[in-house]
Amino acid sequence: MIDNILSGFSSILAIGPILGIVLGVVIGIIFGAIPGISAIMAIAIMLPMTFYVDPIIGITMLLAVYKAGIYGGSISAILINTPGAAASFLTAQDGHALTKAGKSGKALDMSLFASVSGEMLATLVLILVAAPISAISLQAGPIEKVFLLLFAFTVIGSMAGESIPRGLLSCCLGMLFAMVGLDSITGSSRFTFGIPELMGGFTFTPMLIGILVMPEVFNVIRRRKVPHHEMAITRSPKPADNRISLKEYRSVFGTILKSSGIGTFIGALPGLGSSTAAFMAYGEAKRTSKQPEKYGKGSVEGIAAAESANNAVCGSSMIPMLTLSIPGDDVAALLMGAFLIHGLTPGPMIFFEHTETIYAIFAGFLITDLFLLGIARSGFKFFVKMASLRRYFIFPCVTVFAFTGAFTAGQNMNDILILIVFTIVGYSMRLVGLNPAVFIIGFILTPFLEQNLDQAFAIVGTDYSQFLASPFSWVFIALSAFFVFSSMRMRKKSAKDQSTAREEAA
Repeated sequence: MIDNILSGFSSILAIGPILGIVLGVVIGIIFGAIPGISAIMAIAIMLPMTFYVDPIIGITMLLAVYKAGIYGGSISAILINTPGAAASFLTAQDGHALTKAGKSGKALDMSLFASVSGEMLATLVLILVAAPISAISLQAGPIEKVFLLLFAFTVIGSMAGESIPRGLLSCCLGMLFAMVGLDSITGSSRFTFGIPELMGGFTFTPMLIGILVMPEVFNVIRRRKVPHHEMAITRSPKPADNRISLKEYRSVFGTILKSSGIGTFIGALPGLGSSTAAFMAYGEAKRTSKQPEKYGKGSVEGIAAAESANNAVCGSSMIPMLTLSIPGDDVAALLMGAFLIHGLTPGPMIFFEHTETIYAIFAGFLITDLFLLGIARSGFKFFVKMASLRRYFIFPCVTVFAFTGAFTAGQNMNDILILIVFTIVGYSMRLVGLNPAVFIIGFILTPFLEQNLDQAFAIVGTDYSQFLASPFSWVFIALSAFFVFSSMRMRKKSAKDQSTAREEAA
């Protein structure tokens, strides 16, 4: 493994990958800091731009956008109390309280240091455990993989959104659209309705942009009369109030370690995501804190707990994706699509077929953290100004990038039509409460389910009882039932905790 890691660093320490990482970090911070634009939107917009570069450059740039975008969300949360995602709600509580006290610099510093620490620790875990897990998962046959994928669909569908039925329906809808085109085994035509252009199925990139990006443009148009928030930093005249000293960082380092561990564990479980990690880590940190009364009122320890757990999910969510072909969260699903576009099929074989590329990407993970720390720390004023641009400047540019990216994917005008169709589908899904990210996960995983299901039927023939002969089958059935039940309980508890947190903040 040491040889592979050193080889990965030698591949990543070249001009192309480094420039890609720098560009990804800058774009990720800007997009993450702009209220209304999330990391997942930034990745969807940047994905077409990676088609013409080496996979090491393209994928590490997308990962840099991801990591920097998660951190960038804390900028708007701290300065204007506008969390870009649910995971930033806790950061907004303590961070904005410090901003009103003239200590915005301290809050932003703590957010950055905790984010980088959490990401680096989770990345180290990813590097150490991914290859061994892949070696173990190679022992699973098609039957076991079928039940594993069914388990993944159940977990992701049940854990996403506020409603379990709507989450499962979103997943099933993605599976339905993935079946359009020619069957990969029999070659028969499915759901094409006599349209030749549908024989190859839907092109992934325009569908992705239409589902995730363009509906947000329509939402901004709907909210065009909402006053624009200006970002302004109120600074105390005391230098100590606008930075985190080494002593302060050391005082919360134990909290960062514990919260990063929670975030890493939660991120490695498919479907739970950064919000669950942030709330669990924050609650645990508050429970064991010597000054729990400060939480929600300007606690740097609270910021450290929420941000380290939130960002630790970035690295650990790649574990199930790379080892089992199961995206850990919605962003991992997009990154899985990027891997597939670049000819890298996530799963246990990826460590044997593309060893050098994978370890170069791992090295890029670690290098990205260093660049994030340096770029964010030195160019903070620039990022605030860029994030303060008004919406009517930003979203026309987003629209242009979306249409350009959709056309670039296949140099085909039909892809523009696909973009428009899925923009309508994505916007309609939001109106009825369906989850677009779960739709994407269902779309990506369905071909893997079909392939393993066909192989499983070839093995069992007419003796269908063999599907349940393996103990792994019963394990995954039990786990599916357990996750549906536990997600219902967790949903109720999370809603209660968030309500309590808001009451305390008020």
